[in-house]
Amino acid sequence: MMASLLGLALMLAVAQTTPQETSCADLRPATEAIAAALESRYVLPTRGAEGAARLRSVVRRGDVSRVCGDGPAKAAVLTRAMRDALNDLHLRVAFGAPEPSEAPAQPDADALVDNLGVEEVSRLPGGIGYLHLSGWAPMSWVEPRLASAFALLRNSTALIIDVRGNPGGDGGTVELVERTFLPVGAPPTLQNFDRAGKPAKADASKEPAWPRFPQAMPMVVLVDRGSASGSESLAFSLREENRATIIGSRSAGAAHVVRDAVSLPGGFALYIPQYRQEGRISHIDWEGVGVRPDIEAGPNEAKMLAWEFLRQKLDHAEK
Repeated sequence: MMASLLGLALMLAVAQTTPQETSCADLRPATEAIAAALESRYVLPTRGAEGAARLRSVVRRGDVSRVCGDGPAKAAVLTRAMRDALNDLHLRVAFGAPEPSEAPAQPDADALVDNLGVEEVSRLPGGIGYLHLSGWAPMSWVEPRLASAFALLRNSTALIIDVRGNPGGDGGTVELVERTFLPVGAPPTLQNFDRAGKPAKADASKEPAWPRFPQAMPMVVLVDRGSASGSESLAFSLREENRATIIGSRSAGAAHVVRDAVSLPGGFALYIPQYRQEGRISHIDWEGVGVRPDIEAGPNEAKMLAWEFLRQKLDHAEK
């Protein structure tokens, strides 16, 4: 999302090859710094220490003593090594300075290509609404588009929210969509805990500016293996609140929360989870296991199956 002037960057990359792009580097200092961060910052201390020990074995073997390629390629090598040592999909190394915590005032061209994640709004036969969300753009960017989408869906008889292939994004946007389908003043559906097991102070929930949907409206959330992080949060929470049925295939299993980044030697930034989440009712999460659907469905049948499921619920309600 933060990338800009992509076309110009590509032309420059073709026109010239910088020494950095073709250089080889010793990534052992960066790998050791990752190990130290896992020990001191990772949300699950025992697992963090285990992952750090495995990474230090990688350093001792010299597996990352000479890594060639450009900055992003080297970052990808560090990410793979780290995830091999500690399986957590929110662990990530990027090349460059840590991303700013606040989104820019205006979205860039890349974010606008898919309409800030609001991919499709339509009405299926029988008045069943369909909303496809391919990403979770910052709330300040996407809130007007969501307002328009929900206005178009307002008089639906039932609703399908499709987050298949949606890898996550802004947690505030996820919560805003989630609260669209919960009662006014509903408590937060998830609680964050730090590595010491203490509850983290929750940010004030932003209430949607648009009217909420009726609690009796039947609803389905579509997920698949590409649904991760915030998309899993939406599915997990709406089901836990007895608000939606989940259809599709098991999601990615990325439940932990990243708040900031750690600078690494070599010009890299490490994104490391420092909080875990629990559902307010079940006191569990979906880390490593994903959100399992109530009804299994393949990629070619999930949307049709969701429509048929909702149509039958509507028919039953009329009898």
